[in-house]
Order: sequence, then C-alpha cells, then structure tokens
Amino acid sequence: MRDYLLALIIAVLLPLIVRYAWIGILAWFWVGLFAPQWHAWSFMRGAPLATYVGGATLIALFLAQDRKPFPFTRETVMLFVLAGFFAMTSHFAVNSSGAWDFWIHVMKILLITFITPMLIYGERRIVWLLLVITASIAFYGFKGGLFAIQTGGGYHVLGPSGSYLSGNTYIGLAMVMVLPLILATARMFDRRWAADLGVGLLNRFSRPIGWFSYAVFWLTAIAILATHSRGAFVGLLAIVPFLFLHMQKKGLMVLAGFVLVALVGVTAPEPLVERWQTIQAYEEDNSAMMRIQSWGVAWNIAMENPVTGAGFRAHHLGYDWYISYANFEGVWRHVLSPHSVYFGLMQEHGFVGLGLFLTLMAFTFMTFNRIRRTARYRTGQIWLAEYAWALQIGLLGYLVAGTFLDVTYFNLLYAFIALAVIMRRELETVPAPERAAVRSPTVTGPQTSAPATKPVYEPTTGAPDTIMSGSMMSDSGRDASSSR
Repeated sequence: MRDYLLALIIAVLLPLIVRYAWIGILAWFWVGLFAPQWHAWSFMRGAPLATYVGGATLIALFLAQDRKPFPFTRETVMLFVLAGFFAMTSHFAVNSSGAWDFWIHVMKILLITFITPMLIYGERRIVWLLLVITASIAFYGFKGGLFAIQTGGGYHVLGPSGSYLSGNTYIGLAMVMVLPLILATARMFDRRWAADLGVGLLNRFSRPIGWFSYAVFWLTAIAILATHSRGAFVGLLAIVPFLFLHMQKKGLMVLAGFVLVALVGVTAPEPLVERWQTIQAYEEDNSAMMRIQSWGVAWNIAMENPVTGAGFRAHHLGYDWYISYANFEGVWRHVLSPHSVYFGLMQEHGFVGLGLFLTLMAFTFMTFNRIRRTARYRTGQIWLAEYAWALQIGLLGYLVAGTFLDVTYFNLLYAFIALAVIMRRELETVPAPERAAVRSPTVTGPQTSAPATKPVYEPTTGAPDTIMSGSMMSDSGRDASSSR
C-alpha cells in the first residue's frame, strides 16, 4: 500500500513541478531529507526519487517565467570556488575513479543549492521551504521521542533504514540542526507571525498546530539523546543555552526539571549515561580511539599534501594504504572514515580546502546574524528574524557536532546556505514599514497587548493568492518588492 501511495504522490508531483517550478525545490528537499522511498516495502523501496524530482525541476527552471536572476553573493561565490577546487583535487586524487564519482554526487547537491535562490523568493515560498525542511526531520524527532519514552531510552533511535540518515549519528545531527527550526515554527503558528500560506486549514488551526509543534520540539530533544550519539549530544549541549535564553517561562522550566529529578526520580537511562561517560574515558572506548586514529591519518595526509589532500574517497583504497598514515594501530582492522568534518576536509582537500569551507561557514553564519539583528525592526518581519535565529543556532550545532561526525556533504547544510542567500535578499528587497517608530513586541517577554497598528506582514482584504502561485500577498508594496 505504501508503494502505491508513494508512486501516486510522485506521479502527481512531477507534472506539478513542471508547471510550478518552485514546488520542485520543496519536493527535492522532502525526498532528500524525509527519504520516503525507504519507508516503502517493495517496488518503490530505494527508488531514485531525487533524480526524478531533480530532472523535473531542471526542466521547469528553463520553462519558468517567474524565476529570479542568480544571486552573486559571497556565499554563492564561495560555493563556485569550492566546486572548482573539488574538481582540481579530484584530478590529483590518489583514488581517481572514486573521487570523480563522488565529485558528481557533490555537484548534484550544489546544483540544487544554486537553483534554489532562483525559484524560492517572497514570504510564502520561503516559509513553505522552511516548513518542508523542518517537518521532514521533525517527523523522526516525533517518532523517536515517543519510542524513547516507551522503551526508557534503552535502544538507539535510528533514521530510515537504507538512507543517508539511517545511522544514529547522522539522524542525531539532523535533529540537532532542525531543533531550533521546530521551536521557531511553533512560535510562528502559535503567534501567527507569518502570512497566509495558501491553505485554509493552516490558518484556521494555527494555534493548535503551534501547540503540537511545541510537543514535537520536546520529543525531538528526547530523541536526540536517545540516538546515543556522542557527537549529537555535544551538538545539543552547544545549542541548549541559546534555546533556553530564547524561551519564555524559564523559571517554570527549571522548577519542572527540579521536580522531575529530585522528587519524581526521573534520571537518564543507564545505557545513555554509560555512553556519555566514554567521552571522559575515551582511552577505554574503541569507537573513540578509532576517531583519534583516523584524525591522525587525516593530519598526516594533509601534511604530505597540504594544497590538494588525497581527494575524495581516498580511504577506500584499503586498510594497508590507510594504516600507513596512522600514528598507531588498534585492534580493529577495517577502513575508517575521517569521523570529522574538519579532519575529513584536511584529508580530502588539504588545508586549503578546509580554509575555503570554513570561510563559507563564516559568511553564512554572519549573514544569519545580520538578518536576525535587523529584520524585526527594519521591515517588521518577525518570521524572518526568528527563522534566521533558528538557522544560525542550527548551523552552530552542525559546526560543533561536525567535530566528531563526517557530514561535510550533507544536503541539509547546503539548504541552510541557500536559505541564507534567499533570506538576505528578502530582507534587502522588502521595504521598511512607513512608521519606523512602531516596533513589534520582543519574543523574549510576554505579549501584554496587541500592536496599535496592523503589522506589515498580515494579509490585506484583497483577492487571495492560490498556493500554487507562491506569490506574496496582495499588498501593493509587498508585491512590488517581490517582483524585483
């Protein structure tokens, strides 16, 4: 039944994408992150849905009349530089055939990253993309949180079997990155910050959806812990202070935590505690020592090839080649991955490749920071400021957890980069409110009264848009800005 249902969804989606190109971007990230083909049981299991959706989106891009010019920003320029640099390192790679195969895979991700800002613009399309990305991963947080509560956290929470996110570490990192987005989505629906999204049920049940999203937020936090991934746990620790400071009723949460631990006796399950304790006693844990061994290999390769590294998939050459670069040999005998974003980049692309990647991350982080600091008071777009904050904190979680996980070419990361470009353009093209003195209430304090004037993000009484148009609301000022 699942296979027939998924086949029907794809059959409907493909012609819809050709007609409305921006739907293809949503579908591609849904397929890449939610991985519906790995929930099927027979003929649709493992189907190359990303190829179908990506091909239809490329066709639609050339037919689309409403696409934007390609934005040349510091982020997109760095992506072009990285793409060219990866081609150069693949040319000099020690495993040439494997390097070029993986280079093609990375270029597919970058191609969608380049196309996304051309088709996604305006509040409605941006929010829909954010919702699709958030919901695709939040589903596993919701499901995993319930599973962890039911089993007492004694078993690993995993992603969809067969997909890139099947391992506990990868799904754990994805949930860390999306956790702030779930919180921003809950607040958006609860307080009705965003515009009409073109679906009447979302407007009618906005507040209940917000309450449900709050529940998903807490279940996802539980699911992250239940992955038993130390990398995801460290990433969660890095973002928790920022999440806490952004929340209301902090005293009530602290009191509830004290009551649960001190009076009810709620504690972390023993398997989780034992797993986390290996962070401190890493010398006694083979998994931790394998990471240290692989980091030494990556460092030694980078020192030998500081400009080009060894290229993509060098560690597939076999154990004997790999161990020749190691500082020590353990009891395990199999080829290891770099187990780190940063050491992996050093191994595959040398110190130059690592520097280019870190520059891209710095540019993206600074762009989110600028949007977060200025959107609320410059244009009155609370949703833009809130989601920029969420993406910035999610990126921080990636950068911290990435120290222990090999997730350099994760499509969710490149979705964040594309959103930085898109949201900055949105900030710069939407005109500021006429009354600059009228400011929205801060989100960190209680909203005691409604704003004296109508916020600029609310729909007017003009003719409503359809969801397929993806255009802004009928407000003349907003329409003019979105057509630029």
